[in-house]
Amino acid sequence: MKLFFLILLIILTSLGTGAETGFLFFGDTGTGSTNQMKVAQAMANFCEDVKCDFVASLGDNFYPSGVTDTRDPLWKTAFEIPYSPLNIPFFALLGNHDYQGNIEAQINYSKKSQQWKMPSQYYTYSKGPVDFFVLDTNKFNKSQREWLAESLDNSKKPWKVVCGHHPIYSFGEHGNSEELKEELLPIIEGKVNFYLSGHDHNKQVIQKKSSNITFIVSGAASQTSPLNKNRSMVFGSDKLGFAHFLISDKKATLMVLDRNGAAEYTQQFE
Repeated sequence: MKLFFLILLIILTSLGTGAETGFLFFGDTGTGSTNQMKVAQAMANFCEDVKCDFVASLGDNFYPSGVTDTRDPLWKTAFEIPYSPLNIPFFALLGNHDYQGNIEAQINYSKKSQQWKMPSQYYTYSKGPVDFFVLDTNKFNKSQREWLAESLDNSKKPWKVVCGHHPIYSFGEHGNSEELKEELLPIIEGKVNFYLSGHDHNKQVIQKKSSNITFIVSGAASQTSPLNKNRSMVFGSDKLGFAHFLISDKKATLMVLDRNGAAEYTQQFE
């Protein structure tokens, strides 16, 4: 019996701290447009062949002004219908357009939907070897900053991903967020692997020499906006599309895809 448990321990140790997880991430979706439907179908087709456990949804879930309540028709036209073929959970956060409506309705919809997950304005969850920290960058106040710092200190997973609607760095029309550079970046620097955001309606992979964080903008799942070139942007596209991560204990593989689900860019992190 002791030999059995010893062998089991060796097997579990060799498997690492958590199972592999794969997820889509994108924001700025909720238009209910033909573009949104087309990209959503490309996601569903992509996930037939690639591991997709869930979506990290990056805000501006409903255009132009959020939702009025949990019965708003936009739930069906801009979320349920486009993404029903995916049939995986959406861990959602709030964007600036969502704040123009009823943000409590988006939180409360979690009680009605098996697919929609937004337990509060900011929260954490874990999948496989990854801890996720979901922010409300519309109101990144003192209490949220303290919560994030404490949550990061308590994190035991080998990979840490922070999700917010507004980019810290961006070469799209909205540009950098000076507020987040000042108030968020010092909290996550040296503690986080990736910062995922939307807001600008394009796709960017940014690596600053001054930071060990990779900053990824994925806000082109429904509409697009122009993009400027910069040396710290290792990839940029103003075409419709989405992004995907496959993460195991020791390796993370990023794919950025176009509106048809074809890879535009890949990068591996160890």
